[in-house]
Amino acid sequence: MKRKKEHVRVAVAMSGGVDSSVAAALLAEEYGKENVFGVTMRLFCYDKKETGPKNCCSLEAINDAKSVCKKLSIKHYVLDFEKEFGREVIDNFVSEYLKGRTPNPCVRCNSIIKFDYLLEKAKGLGADYLATGHYARIVREFPISNFQFPIKSQIQNSKLLKGLDEKKDQSYFLYGLTQEHLEHTLFPLGDYKKSKVRNLAKKYGLKTAEKAESQEICFIDTNYHDYLNSRITLEKGDIVDKEGNILGGHEGLPFYTIGQRRGIGVARKEPYYVTGFDTKKNQLIIGEEEDLYKKEFEVGDMNWISGKELVKEFKAEAMIRYNMKPEKAQIFSKGKNVRVTFDKPQKAITPGQSAVFYKNSEVLGGGVIES
Repeated sequence: MKRKKEHVRVAVAMSGGVDSSVAAALLAEEYGKENVFGVTMRLFCYDKKETGPKNCCSLEAINDAKSVCKKLSIKHYVLDFEKEFGREVIDNFVSEYLKGRTPNPCVRCNSIIKFDYLLEKAKGLGADYLATGHYARIVREFPISNFQFPIKSQIQNSKLLKGLDEKKDQSYFLYGLTQEHLEHTLFPLGDYKKSKVRNLAKKYGLKTAEKAESQEICFIDTNYHDYLNSRITLEKGDIVDKEGNILGGHEGLPFYTIGQRRGIGVARKEPYYVTGFDTKKNQLIIGEEEDLYKKEFEVGDMNWISGKELVKEFKAEAMIRYNMKPEKAQIFSKGKNVRVTFDKPQKAITPGQSAVFYKNSEVLGGGVIES
């Protein structure tokens, strides 16, 4: 028996920002307010105080999400994921820096916290789908083409696509999603431009309509140096060139990232750039800008969204950082990892960051840059 659209229940992950607010408004209008409810995560950076970082998990953000749900006449739940976030995201963030890598905590938060823990919690509250305010799209392939909401066993395949708004597309952060995730996920803003979303927020009378976007990592309310100093003991060491000549001293490897130019502490007429790390010798390696360019690198911790093994060698487009233009590359299977060769050399390929592979607008998958 087919499930009717009005019987579908949707949980909306609400950060207190304009995007998730409008996603909730659109879904409440489409499915009925009785079938939609908001969920806001209490994460590690929320310290149960009146003051703190102004971000997606502050007290202010939780109150804004609650206010929007009240305006839309939908239920709202605050769910505690403090331990999970600390273990899966923050501890990983710190440990990656200690290894001389530059992590991307937003990727882990999306794939593990939102689409593992939060999705399961939403199902426990009776939701069929978890919706978010991401600018991305999902295309589902069904045996019955006109059946929009089939039961789980009827979905043959789901594809993750870029959002229609190229400037706001967030598919880069979602490469860790699986078929199981996509079967139970909705992205209501995938076909919208950001300007349209702002206008819709005003139309619905939402208090978040003019709210500024969060640009920083949510659990850091000071700066990287202060935060890392509070979490780990940093060791000073030598700054060397690629031949091993000592040029100066560094304050601790986690303070630096590949491609960094400012704040190195070695003066000369032409600028130096951070080009690498020797964690065994605790050395920071610096060089010329041209030393930052390379074509080949290895990617581990791979996830292919199709869930299927890919051919041993294929062509795709790759992104090695958010908001860069995808570049043509050759992908080679190497056990559980892949070897990537760009057609053109790329600047500052950074271990710890994510490499995401595309075929036109479809996200094939991605992983973490190893070397």
